[in-house]
Amino acid sequence: MKKITVFILSVLFSFPTFAHKAQKQAEPLMMEGITQKWMECESAEEAEFKKHLEDFRAEVKNASHSDTVIYYFPEAKVVYENILDGINEGDRQKIAENVRGWEILQKNLARFQLEQVYYSYRILIFVIIIALLASLVFSVMYLLSSKLRKENLAFTARMIKTQEAERERISCELHDTVCQDLGVLQFRLEDEESVSLCKKIASDVRSVCYALTPSDLGEGILEALISLCHVLQKQSGVEIVLSIQDELKNNKAFKTFPKDKSLNIYRIAQEIITNAIKHSEAESISVPVRTVDEKSFKIIVSDDGKGFDLKNALKKKNHFGLKNIQTRAEGLGGGVSFNTEKGAGTQVTVTVPY
Repeated sequence: MKKITVFILSVLFSFPTFAHKAQKQAEPLMMEGITQKWMECESAEEAEFKKHLEDFRAEVKNASHSDTVIYYFPEAKVVYENILDGINEGDRQKIAENVRGWEILQKNLARFQLEQVYYSYRILIFVIIIALLASLVFSVMYLLSSKLRKENLAFTARMIKTQEAERERISCELHDTVCQDLGVLQFRLEDEESVSLCKKIASDVRSVCYALTPSDLGEGILEALISLCHVLQKQSGVEIVLSIQDELKNNKAFKTFPKDKSLNIYRIAQEIITNAIKHSEAESISVPVRTVDEKSFKIIVSDDGKGFDLKNALKKKNHFGLKNIQTRAEGLGGGVSFNTEKGAGTQVTVTVPY
């Protein structure tokens, strides 16, 4: 009877440790260990009992999950009730107190698990709220940025429109006054050298007029680009090779752009080629015009010049050329990309929708 009492007390006193260290993987081992140790306690001598008891305690400590305790507690209680009648009153009261304590522990453990679940949900809700607030902030920032970008584009479009109107006015003034006056002056001059100089000045003025308002735009963007490359090559001496894909030549949308759209495309090509002539020290410039897909085409301007530092160029406040190219391309619903580095030439690709 003493062995039985000590064994049951050991099992019950071991449950608090078991509640903190039981594992689901150790459940079969624990039940097998209880049965085996019980049989050993029945057959072992008194001197060996303590050793068996310590071994049992060691096996119980190998577990580490409280769910196992809750699962096996009813079975342990049944074993306890079956042998309770064979224990004296004093030991019975001690065991009963331990059982009640264990029942309280079981309830506290269940409450603790519920609190853990509640705490986890609180953390999850907090994370969701933070994510929603962050999304709201980013959405507001994006909307403000988008609005500011649209306002900048609208302002730039107005500025470009004013600029084009002023160019047209200056071109008309030069053509209607300076060129005509130079024509009259030629007939009054007698020496050949003066007449030749006068003709050269008149030719230069007409070139300026053409650069300000290209007359070829009335025939479509295709003819305007061909004329532009021809004029710039003649003026600069730099070889300019324009190649237009046959598919584009037969594309009705490409050939019949509205005048304002054709003018913007023309200005973009003019700005890029002129920059290459002035700054790159290039010997040749290629200008292929190709389809991208059924909705857009691209103009690629490549030179074999010295290249430049794009980041520094874009940072300069007075570098309006690159910014104008970007603004005009974006105003057309397209985009522009620069591929350049010092000593390796420059390639500018402009994509434009039909």
